[in-house]
Amino acid sequence: MGITLLSQTDDMLKVVATAARVCYSGLPLERLLSHYSEEEDRRLIEKVVGMGHLSVVEHGVMTFKVDSSFKEELFKIMVDKPFLRISETEDGFIVSINLRTILELLSEKPELRFTKEVAKFLPDFLPKPKSQQ
Repeated sequence: MGITLLSQTDDMLKVVATAARVCYSGLPLERLLSHYSEEEDRRLIEKVVGMGHLSVVEHGVMTFKVDSSFKEELFKIMVDKPFLRISETEDGFIVSINLRTILELLSEKPELRFTKEVAKFLPDFLPKPKSQQ
C-alpha cells in the first residue's frame, strides 16, 4: 500500500499566500483573500520560502494513510518534528504533517523512504529544496 493522501488543506495556495501577507500587510483579511491572483500568490510563496521563511507553510497540512512498513522511520522522524501527528491503526498509521515539516525532512532526512514518498504530494507552488533540484 505505501502512502496514500487522505486529505489536505483546501485551497492551500491561497491559505499559505494569505498567511505570508498577514504578517506584512495592513489590509483586512477579506481583501487579502480576494485581491491577489494565483500567479501573484505563487511568486510570493516562492520568494518567502526561498528566503527561508517557512513558518507560513505550516498552514498547509496533509494527512496520509501510511502502511506499517514505515513504522521505524516514523519514530525516527517524530523525535525531532513536533508538527507530525501519528495515530496507529490496525494496519498502519494515519499521519498528519504540515508543509514546513515535509520541506525540512527533504533537507534533513532525504534518504528516508517516508520523506521520498510524501515529497511526491508537495504542491507545485513550493520551490524544491536544493537537495531535490
